[in-house]
Amino acid sequence: MTWLRGIFRLPVHESNVVVVLVFSVFLMSFMSVALVWQAQIIANQREAIQWLVRLKFGG
Repeated sequence: MTWLRGIFRLPVHESNVVVVLVFSVFLMSFMSVALVWQAQIIANQREAIQWLVRLKFGG
């Protein structure tokens, strides 16, 4: 735990903060796109399952 406190006491330069913020924004944008893509896949699977149920039970 003491090493963690030592890390937080290190001076942070503004350029490092900008790099971390840009990286965070890029990563969150990528995760948002991945989430939408995954939602589309789930919706397509739901349609396929409903089609198979109608095919099996005839209605």
